[in-house]
Amino acid sequence: MIAVMIARYLAGIIIGYFLGSIPWGVIITKRLAKVDVRQYGSGNIGATNVLRTAGWKTALPSLVLDVAKGAAAVLFAG
Repeated sequence: MIAVMIARYLAGIIIGYFLGSIPWGVIITKRLAKVDVRQYGSGNIGATNVLRTAGWKTALPSLVLDVAKGAAAVLFAG
C-alpha cells in the first residue's frame, strides 16, 4: 500500500516536470511565425512575449497549450 502511494507520488512529480518542460511558446512561434521568440521582446517564452513578437494568432495557441499543460498536471495529481 505504501509502495503504491510512493510510486504514484513519484510518477506525479515526473509527469508534472515533463509537462512543465514543454516550451509551447518556442514551438508555436517557430512553426507559425518562423521566429525564435527568445530573441525578441523580453526574451521570455510566455504568451505575452509571443503576443508582442508574433501577434495574437500565434499567442492564442501558445496560451491555450500552456494552460492545458498546467490543468493536465493538476488533474493528474488529483
